[in-house]
Amino acid sequence: MSAQKLSLYTPSNGEWREQPGDITYVNSKGGNFPGVVQDAQHLVTNESFQVTEIPGAMSKMGWHRSAALLRKWFAYSPKNQAMNLSQKRYGINSDGSKAYRDDRFDTRSIMLDWVLSYPRTQAGFKNLQKTSYLTKGTSEKLVRTLYPYRDHDRIDTLELMRGNVRALHDNFQFQYAPVDTTALEKAEQFFGAMLHHGKPDDLAGALGGFAMYAAVAEARFRPLRISGIEIEVTKVAIYVKNPYSFFDDGKGGSQYLGHWNRDGICLVPEGYVAQHANWGNWSNYIIQPEGPYGRTFWPVHNSDFRRWQDAHNAGGDMILFSDCRVVKIDPIRFRVRK
Repeated sequence: MSAQKLSLYTPSNGEWREQPGDITYVNSKGGNFPGVVQDAQHLVTNESFQVTEIPGAMSKMGWHRSAALLRKWFAYSPKNQAMNLSQKRYGINSDGSKAYRDDRFDTRSIMLDWVLSYPRTQAGFKNLQKTSYLTKGTSEKLVRTLYPYRDHDRIDTLELMRGNVRALHDNFQFQYAPVDTTALEKAEQFFGAMLHHGKPDDLAGALGGFAMYAAVAEARFRPLRISGIEIEVTKVAIYVKNPYSFFDDGKGGSQYLGHWNRDGICLVPEGYVAQHANWGNWSNYIIQPEGPYGRTFWPVHNSDFRRWQDAHNAGGDMILFSDCRVVKIDPIRFRVRK
């Protein structure tokens, strides 16, 4: 049988190339799974691989922000883990008692200009400047957010929050635009090397699926002749917020994060499709490309990082915030009672 087609990163010249390789399984329970075009062979190798080697591989691939974030995650001690979706989303300790420590809310690693340098982020950024998008399903939240300030003439929320983007988000965020969050979008980024002669990039490695958010940046208040107050939102602040965590939601096994070795990542698009048909099975295979870059690639899942945390009492989940960009918009107008 012919070998499986692989899309392999070759660090010597920083390019992606296609080459054949063998699909092997970790142990005798592997079996044959959908999408594997030849019989699986049991792996016999003296090689080994640790998840702590992934940042070095990311650096070789030019994923410098991804590498820096993962190194920061490994360096945090003692460990902290989000154990459910709410804790992951809001940065709550695993015992549910309080928020992460302040140093787990990272406002320096991700810059909005860097995020916007990737063309696929532009649609969401533009949507967050359109009044028609900003007002979709947000009218009640805007009223609740701004009603307490109805006695003011004008508020500058960044000034009120002393420039703290986390406080701005908690108090004045009202709309968002997702980026790379659906299965198809993730497939486009991680397996585009075969489909569009592209490659996974540092943005995908650092943030995965994420969202850009809009918060009220400026609002004006005008008393009406008949009882009531007209409120105008005239500026919004746009920024990225993203949980950085290896929490699994329990749907279909632990999330697959690619096949890795000390040099980079190996992709098998057919296997990705198969994994969605029978989630979690195919990604347990090990990959051995043929030729000069034949070093074994090891499957990596969220659960591998959780096991590392438990073994070393280290590794810290984070909430990432970018800086803000304040933009003027066509005013959002609504009325409230006095």
